[in-house]
Amino acid sequence: MHAGLKLFTTYLFLNTRQPPFTSIKARQAVNYAIDRARMLQLLHLGPGQAAVTCQILPADFPGYQHYCPYTAGTKDGAWHGPDLQKARRLAKESGTTNMPVTVWTINGLADRAVGSYLVQLLKELGYQASLRTVSFNRFLSASDSRNKIQMGLFAWGADFPSAGAFFLPVLSCRSFHEAPTSTDNLAEYCDPRLDKLASKAQAAQLTNPATARRLWAQVDRIVTNQAPWVPILNESLAGFVSSRVGNFQESPGYAYMLDQMWVR
Repeated sequence: MHAGLKLFTTYLFLNTRQPPFTSIKARQAVNYAIDRARMLQLLHLGPGQAAVTCQILPADFPGYQHYCPYTAGTKDGAWHGPDLQKARRLAKESGTTNMPVTVWTINGLADRAVGSYLVQLLKELGYQASLRTVSFNRFLSASDSRNKIQMGLFAWGADFPSAGAFFLPVLSCRSFHEAPTSTDNLAEYCDPRLDKLASKAQAAQLTNPATARRLWAQVDRIVTNQAPWVPILNESLAGFVSSRVGNFQESPGYAYMLDQMWVR
């Protein structure tokens, strides 16, 4: 068994253009309320295969700095547990409680236990929650922004180990405005000021990688605070091979490098 780097992020997207998640306090309430450790168990993932997270960038990415504002206990960059008291207060302050919210999940990505937990969580925050579980193809067609999905469970893995691959395709104004029917920017999130900072970070990568990493850390922190996502966990691919296989190698973006392996 070979465990790879934890480069995939499983998250809840919160549609920033659909009530109740037009309110930043409503989005932050869900981030405070969710029990990330329980989600890891419900998704049938072990500690060696996944790790809980509160932020956008995975731990093994350039620009990553430990950051987790959505936690009970010490604010030391790590997640220690949900803070339901603060979550309920934020939901109430948002003025959005009692609104209907439908959670979308994909068959295969989550089972009914996950959906039931998320519905119960929203009810505890004061929302009229319901669940809709569909096939992957149905999810993709429904995620067109014209269908106004409020909230759903999804995962993202960058095809290149660069922080930009975790923001520009899925959390930028361009990713929403230039492809409003795409399933990439599911949160329909757009902040022009953040886009400028991300562009500056992207340009700095060629000439000053240290500056680029610092700027990407700022981008990560800003997006985490604005909460278009509820980051839940970072997951790795795991390879299970015969003892006769040698030189097992994995690409960070493209899984197993079969051309590098040999069989005795």
